[in-house]
Parts: sequence; structure tokens; C-alpha cells
Amino acid sequence: MSVPAQFPTTTFTPVTGVSVILGTGGNTSQAQKKVLMLGVGLAAGTKNAGDLDEIFSGDEADTYYGEGSSLARMCRRAIEQGKVARIFGGFVADAGGAAARATITFAVGPQAGDATYEITIHGWTTSVSIPHGMTAANAATATIAAIQAHPYYGQMPITAAAGGAGVVNLTTKELNIEATTMVTNMRQDASRLVTLTATLNTAAIAGAGDLSLATILGVAATQRYDYIVACTSDSTNGGLLEAHLDTYVAPLHGMRQQGLIGSMDVPADVNTLAQAINAHRVEVVACELCEEQHYEIAAALAVDRAQEEAMDPATPYKYWPMQSVAIPFDPADYMLGTEVETALHSGVTPVQVINNQAYIPRMITSRSLTTGGGPDTTVLDTMAVTISDACADDIEADFSTRFMKKEGVAFKVMDDPAEGVTPPPFTATPTLIEDAAKEWVWRWYKQGRLQDPTSWVSTVSASLDAVDDTRINVSIPLYTIRGLMVLDIALFQK
Repeated sequence: MSVPAQFPTTTFTPVTGVSVILGTGGNTSQAQKKVLMLGVGLAAGTKNAGDLDEIFSGDEADTYYGEGSSLARMCRRAIEQGKVARIFGGFVADAGGAAARATITFAVGPQAGDATYEITIHGWTTSVSIPHGMTAANAATATIAAIQAHPYYGQMPITAAAGGAGVVNLTTKELNIEATTMVTNMRQDASRLVTLTATLNTAAIAGAGDLSLATILGVAATQRYDYIVACTSDSTNGGLLEAHLDTYVAPLHGMRQQGLIGSMDVPADVNTLAQAINAHRVEVVACELCEEQHYEIAAALAVDRAQEEAMDPATPYKYWPMQSVAIPFDPADYMLGTEVETALHSGVTPVQVINNQAYIPRMITSRSLTTGGGPDTTVLDTMAVTISDACADDIEADFSTRFMKKEGVAFKVMDDPAEGVTPPPFTATPTLIEDAAKEWVWRWYKQGRLQDPTSWVSTVSASLDAVDDTRINVSIPLYTIRGLMVLDIALFQK
């Protein structure tokens, strides 16, 4: 059988090039995996746009990228998740557009009786003492002082300042369209106020200015990161991320990576986003109005995956606990079961709240549609991609050592000799490579990563290339193991 080449036969570079072809129906070492966060940094940080650095603490991220920036928050969130992974930060230039703003407007008054007012920003609640007789203007001043005195004020994505008599401006530190989500999930409790009123407007000013991942992805192209997490939640940057992943997974690069994007939009909009990206290597995770930012949830999920998949790339994720996620305050914002099912059919990994805890019911890729727009479930779960990549890492390392160069001697190549004739030492033949590939398939089956090869191992094949006689082409189908996701039990009362 003649095996077709998977990358150009004009390639002269000596390489054990492994192509991962997903959706055809068919890094295993426990070294720490690398997770790259792509987020906006602030001028207050010591780093600049385009810089890429390994991060070892949340305080270091604050110093590099500016406290309260999306990139600092992503790195800090990943580290606080407490998982075994190496964290890197990639500084994305701010758009320089418009900041988003929420306002608190105190009116009427003065306050009748002692009371407290509460404002929750980014999941952190500030309680403000409102004594009897306090005017609206003084209530605003007291609220600003209380917010600024909060121990995590610096880490908040906003600043608090006066916006006129009785008005508090809560303005984002970043100037871009993504900043809008930094104010939309704020909430207040003004129920104890009497006579004095407080009105929270989370849509006073929307953020403006499009971000672009193009520059930082170019910088990131110099080395492999197992997971790349983007702060953006739009299809344009999702497309840039997909293109980057698809380009550098090619054999001459061999950088097998996966991307994650978060979203806080309503389910219908997230479903549309995922279907627009529609990529095997990009996961879209969604949690409508969670009390932390979408990019932080994606960062936490990435390091969870990094730890689990370093130990076992065939980890099936089924109601994966994400208890650290700050779930929506209002149960009305929890995803319904029907919304979860629709999300999974649309290429969205949803965050589902069960008994006041966050879970990932199933970890899936954003690939849900064929090029013709029909349903595509050939690569549904992210574990199918992870297993395939891990297989590629393993066989690339194994075969490079065994056949390209061994004991300091570079291998020669020849077609299979006549039956009964033994090839010379340090000479690779198609049959020698094919037998080694079959042994490798059985080893991975025993490790619980592939399905029983008995019926398909015979389809593993190798042949000398018809054009380049210094090249052997190998075809290995991967019938990856699946996670048990549905157990259908019928009880028939007689």
C-alpha cells in the first residue's frame, strides 16, 4: 500500500514530522504544561505591549502589567487556582478607545435613620455606612472613600471617583470594547436606605476600541504553549487564534496547542460566537454574568486542564468541578438544562450551577458545524484533540530517537528487501517502521488512550515515498478512547 505524504514532498529539512489530522473518524510526559495568557496590560506596569514573560506570582503580574489589568488578573487567577502548570503572560496593547463606566447616583435624602449601602464590584463587596441625616452628596463621597479603602481596590478593573454632586463614577482602567463586561456584572444593595435613594447604572458608558491579538501571537510563535487563553471574546480575534494554532501545528513547527476563549454574554450570543469560530483547537467557555471576568474563568479552566492532561491526556471531563468560579449572584442567570444542551450542540463549554456550585458538564471544542453548515460531531470533546496531540508528541520523540539517529549514527533508508533478507544495520525500511508503529499503537491501548486495536491495527501502514526516496510515509489511524457521557437506563414496571 502506498501511503500519501501529509506535508510537501519538496521538504528537504530532516524531520520526524507528525501531522495530527482531526475529525477523520478516528505530550504525554508529566512535565508541567505551559499556559499562555494573552491580555491587556496598563501603562502603570513595567512591561510593554508585545512582551512575553513567565509569571511566578500574582504580585509579579501586577508589577509587570499594572494592577487590575486583564492580563494581571488572568495570571493571578491562574496561579490562585493552585494547579501544577507554568504560567506565561503576553502583553496585548490596549485599543486606546473609550473606557466603560458605571455610575451610582444618590438622590433625594437626607437619610432617615442609620443604614448601610453595599456595592459589589468584580465579586468584592464594599459596605458603606450611611448615618442618619447624610445627604446624597455626602453619601457619594463616603462610597468613593469606602471603595478606595477596600483591600482589593487595586486589583479591581475600575477606579472610583466623583462624577458630580451625589454621583460616583466607576470607570474601567482599560480603554477597549471588552471593558464593557467589567461593569455590567456590578450590583448594589440599597434596600436599607430610607428617603435617600441610590441608582446603579451599569451601562452609563460602553467601552469602545477593538483589540487585536495579531502582534502578540506573532511573538508567541517562537515557542510552544500547550494552552493559549485570550482575553477577547469576539470572532475576529477567535479567528486569529484559530489561524495561529492551525499554522503552527504543521509538522515543521510541531507546536500542538489548544486555545481557550471566555464569554459572559447571553447564551444565544455565545452560541453564535462559538459557531463563528468553529475550530477543533479552540474552546469557548461561557458563564453569563458571573461575578468574575470571562477571561479569568478561561484562565482557571486552562490550568485545570494543564494539570489533569499532563497526568492523563485521556481525562474525560464530566461535571468537572469549578467551585472557585464566582457564580452569578441571581439564580435567574443560571443556565437552564435546555440552554446547556443547546450550548453543547453549538460548540460551547458552559458553566452550569448546581447546588450553588459551578461545574463544567462537558468539555467540548467549538467545532460544531461542517464547512457546509451541517452538524459536525467528529471531534466533539476536547479530549479527542488532547489524546491525538499526546500521541503525536510521543511518537515524534520515540521515532526520532529510534530511527532518525541512534547511538550517534544517522539512519539510512531503503525499500523493503526481498523476503528473508535482513536490512543492514541502522537502515530503516517501511516494514521496520510499520511494525514499530503497530507496537506503539498497542502500548497506547494498554495505557487507556486508544480503543482496542485488534480490528484496525492492520490498517497501520508505511511505504517509501513515490517522489522522494529519502522519505517514508506512515499512516496510523487513531481510534481514541471516549469518555462515558450518557448512561441510558430504562425501568419497566410490570
